[in-house]
Amino acid sequence: MTIKNLSLILLAALSFIWGGCDNDDTLGDTYADIIMLVSETTVYEPVWGCDTPVEHMLVKEQSATEWQPLVMGSIEGFEYVQGHAYELKVRKTTLANPPQDGASYTYRLLEVISDTQPDTPVSPEEWPEEAKFKFKMVQLNPFMNLDTPLAAPFDLLTFRIFDHQDEYTPLGYPEFLQYYDSIVMSTPVMPDTYCVYQKKTDESSTSEKFTSQWSSYFFEKNDFPIILKGYKDGAVKYAFQMKQIMRERDFLGIDWKDGGITLANPQSHVVYCVLDTRYEFLLTDTQLRNNIPFVKIKVAFASDLTDAENLKRQENGLRWLLEKHLGYKTFETIADFKTLPEDASIVETYGNETTRAALLHFKDNDFHEECYYIIAEPK
Repeated sequence: MTIKNLSLILLAALSFIWGGCDNDDTLGDTYADIIMLVSETTVYEPVWGCDTPVEHMLVKEQSATEWQPLVMGSIEGFEYVQGHAYELKVRKTTLANPPQDGASYTYRLLEVISDTQPDTPVSPEEWPEEAKFKFKMVQLNPFMNLDTPLAAPFDLLTFRIFDHQDEYTPLGYPEFLQYYDSIVMSTPVMPDTYCVYQKKTDESSTSEKFTSQWSSYFFEKNDFPIILKGYKDGAVKYAFQMKQIMRERDFLGIDWKDGGITLANPQSHVVYCVLDTRYEFLLTDTQLRNNIPFVKIKVAFASDLTDAENLKRQENGLRWLLEKHLGYKTFETIADFKTLPEDASIVETYGNETTRAALLHFKDNDFHEECYYIIAEPK
């Protein structure tokens, strides 16, 4: 082999190596093939570098309990059709070197397992006006008695259903009910439904149950859609949708600066969500300890579970709440807190710019049974 030919071979090899360096960011990427669900409902969320909110799909992996927003077009090879719900098999790649201000994952469609358009109501032109209904929030009871028009998690919201002329029937049955077998409230971001109206008919009788006004707390900190669907013979005949505006304060519904403090006889409030019945929380009034405000949060006891099951449910529910609303764990100690009881045993700590919170575990003793609860205080 001549020196000239050897030089050409070496140059080609170096060119190959140098060229490969351009793709060095892909080294260390890992992937897994997963099942992903895509909701029939979308939301508009802000994105970095854009002044106006952008439409997002609502997606969740098969093992997840909550829907997450994903920008349209984020799944390579998948085209979303409005109103359709999907079950997909996708390849989820975890990037070893994600771009700055970019996503840590990429998705590529492998298979469309199912494509359905559930609960599609008839065209409004085909349904008589007197059969239509609407609903809206009519009262907001904020935690800490704040004067605000915007709801936060752990505020109590009250809704009413109206007819097409905005008439409210507090007693009896409005005329539009005759067109339905049931009217059901739901949202794609929560797992349960709430039945506002139901009619049951058997061979000898017909019974009706109607709630014209109902209340609920919501555990969400972002805006979400609420849908009221009217069913007849198993099909959706009419649907009305509203957007519930949610704005988290310092933590849940707590405002450390402007919120009220209870100096005597603090009460515990049962915080429930009719669209997410996995947990009920017990939230105390804001109190003072060492001249610092704090709240205590527990998971309500479930009578159908054993003591051991309730204990595990407490831990799981409180950790879910902290991860959802405070995000990442911190590394604070008992010395960092000013309102913890003397016998506190910290399991985990969480925080944001204004709040620190500790998940506490108390062993069984002469004063109380074994339990978990949260103490949250301002920073």
